Amino acid sequence: MARRILPYRPLPATETTSILSRLLGQEATTTDRVIYVHIPFCKHICPFCIYSKQIPESAETVKAYCETLLKQIQSVSSTVWAKSAPFKAVFFGGGTPTFLPAEQLTAIVSSIKKHYPLTPDCEITVESTISEITPEYCSKMKEAGVNRISLGVQSFNTEIRKKLGRAANTEKILEALNTIKESGFSNIAIDLIYMLEGQTMETWKRDLQLLAGAPITGCSVYPLITIPGSSKVSEDLKQEYRYFSEADRFLAELGGWQRFTPVQYGHSVNGTANYVTSHGKNADLLAFGAGAGGRIQNFMYLQNNNAEAFIKTGSDLAAAPMIGMKIDEQFLHLRNIYGLSEGLQLKKSEFEPLAGDFSKTVQSLIEQGFAESISGGFRLTHLGRFWAANISALFSEEIKRILLEK
Repeated sequence: MARRILPYRPLPATETTSILSRLLGQEATTTDRVIYVHIPFCKHICPFCIYSKQIPESAETVKAYCETLLKQIQSVSSTVWAKSAPFKAVFFGGGTPTFLPAEQLTAIVSSIKKHYPLTPDCEITVESTISEITPEYCSKMKEAGVNRISLGVQSFNTEIRKKLGRAANTEKILEALNTIKESGFSNIAIDLIYMLEGQTMETWKRDLQLLAGAPITGCSVYPLITIPGSSKVSEDLKQEYRYFSEADRFLAELGGWQRFTPVQYGHSVNGTANYVTSHGKNADLLAFGAGAGGRIQNFMYLQNNNAEAFIKTGSDLAAAPMIGMKIDEQFLHLRNIYGLSEGLQLKKSEFEPLAGDFSKTVQSLIEQGFAESISGGFRLTHLGRFWAANISALFSEEIKRILLEK
């Protein structure tokens, strides 16, 4: 949301197609590259979810969507850009990717592995809800090459989960986590949300304790982001800070764990989150599926979010209906500043080329206690990690000013 401040220029459809085709015909300018695949289907719609999703009309719709998705994936695979460097992470998000029958999901995984160069340690993540986890499904994902599972837990507390429209109770969550572990997965991530209705500091601490005792190797921690018409908890920044502080301290002190970003924690060996951390490193993002948004260099695109429309027109990514936007190429140089707010620190070697534009801003963050100078550069303080999204917005405002003043 912070990057919406940036002065992207909307493009007409013909120009969008032309730019995307040109970029795909060139070699990649970065080796930091990831793939995102969007599966928009869910059994039911959760009131707190802000992502593109829908309940499919029929099994035929799901099948047709997967067939179109496979064609779209293959439509880019032979391009110069796709073949010029390996991808370090593949992420299946939604919606609920495991809403698909296992055969359909694994066919998509296999297609990406067959048609795209991946790094030897490429992280392939599939998001899932608790109810879709079974030994059979996990076994098929493992066999297909999936090596990381991300579960939408939000809270272990049964009563709080009921208010979120989630069916599984505490016991079912722990059972699903053990099923994933017993299926051979060593990288198991969950997300936890604070500022939920009915939540107290006692229930929050209990969530963290349950995490520590379960076979979990990574965790994303977010405050509730509400949308119009969704359940709403009164804003209380002091309480929000207390929840954040408790989780930030607890997770960073777990044995073998570390902070990866201001919202992502995990085991230093088994809990890596390459797709998540790629955002702070400005990786190119190749995105497939209805509602999927990608970016290559200074070009950003967002595909139509309707599954039925995607089935009719989405077979060829370069020709698919999408919103295309472009930003001044100087942004490619300036965007490295996000390494501080979306990662945890910024190396001096990365900052020095930006110093003329951001020295005053970074110095102000240091003076106010949001960042600190270290021997190798700058890093966020505890307070800075809490306000990291706002710091990204501050950087976006500065970049907007620089680009518009050119």
